[in-house]
Amino acid sequence: MIKKLHLYTIKESFGSFLLGVAVFSILFILDYVFELVDLFLSKGVSFFLVLKLFAFALPNILRLAIPMSVLFGILIAYGKLSEDNEITAMKSSGVNYRTLSLPIIILVCIISSFLLFFNHFLSPAMNSNFVNLYREILTKKPLIKFTEKTTIELGEYRLYANKVNRKNNTLYEVSIYKFENKDDYCYGYNDEKSDKKSLFLQNNSKAWRIAASSAKVKSYQNGTQFFIYDGYWQKANFSDINNMTHMTFKSYCFFIPSSEVMKEQTLSMSEKSSPEILKTIKTCKEQDIPFTANEIEFWIRWIYALAPISFVLIALPIGIMAGKDGKTIGFGMSLSIILVYYMLLILALILSEKEYVPANLIMWLPNITVTAAGICLFTKMVKK
Repeated sequence: MIKKLHLYTIKESFGSFLLGVAVFSILFILDYVFELVDLFLSKGVSFFLVLKLFAFALPNILRLAIPMSVLFGILIAYGKLSEDNEITAMKSSGVNYRTLSLPIIILVCIISSFLLFFNHFLSPAMNSNFVNLYREILTKKPLIKFTEKTTIELGEYRLYANKVNRKNNTLYEVSIYKFENKDDYCYGYNDEKSDKKSLFLQNNSKAWRIAASSAKVKSYQNGTQFFIYDGYWQKANFSDINNMTHMTFKSYCFFIPSSEVMKEQTLSMSEKSSPEILKTIKTCKEQDIPFTANEIEFWIRWIYALAPISFVLIALPIGIMAGKDGKTIGFGMSLSIILVYYMLLILALILSEKEYVPANLIMWLPNITVTAAGICLFTKMVKK
């Protein structure tokens, strides 16, 4: 009888857990869906490549959705059992709280063990595949980043095109703005075939603007190349605002270093396995380089993996003691607990990023808080 009871509670909880995975995954994936559908419908990326991008993005979504789904599944399942008086019937038959809780706790521990491997190794590998495939698509279709009559940002540059032709990778009625940066210098060439004929038009110590009738675009891993036709280059003289340098050209080759190179420093952490992050942290410590971001990424993988154990400890007593309207209470409590958990997580992230508290301590705040609340409720339930 006990074995059948264990299987029954697991079956009820697992069904609700799968429903939670579906619901939360859909919520998290909406941003990806809109972007991926746009790639397919508007920007000419094949359906197969879009599907691959979706598959590579899914693990990153699941590492967030699974812990929430554990909480949701247990509260809904045990809330239903409580609402239908099945909990009362089980207790009348001599079934204690340990028998009611133990199979679910074991199942959740198995899920957490899987998440440890998933978060530390599988999810980073899939993130890396996602980024590499997206870069490959950008190289083949460089105008994916561009939208007609919209200003886009590439590092220190702002670009505007009145019309975008993705078939021949050409922008029309183009404006390129460069804002002041005293560190870098760029060189332009007066036609596509010229190797060394530099005009030294782009001294980055001043802001400047290029306007042209059209520009052909080629994308590379380290940046984007523009072959610009029939335009002019302008640079203001800040010591004499009425004196402006103005040069016209028939053709001009211009290269923008990829802004992604800078942004990928954050992205690359999500692509590294945890052993690689630990090596990075060790190297940063030896060279006296800040490593807080790497440390946060490392510990957040642990807290997401072990969050289901915290959630099961608080969900079981709430679900068992729910009584009438158990499913409604379970649904409401799951949203409330998730809200509190992520508020505490945001607080922990802020404190660790500002280095007020070491990341290896403060990042555990949400898990410890929820676990402590769960243990208190569990103790209260057992004594009742």
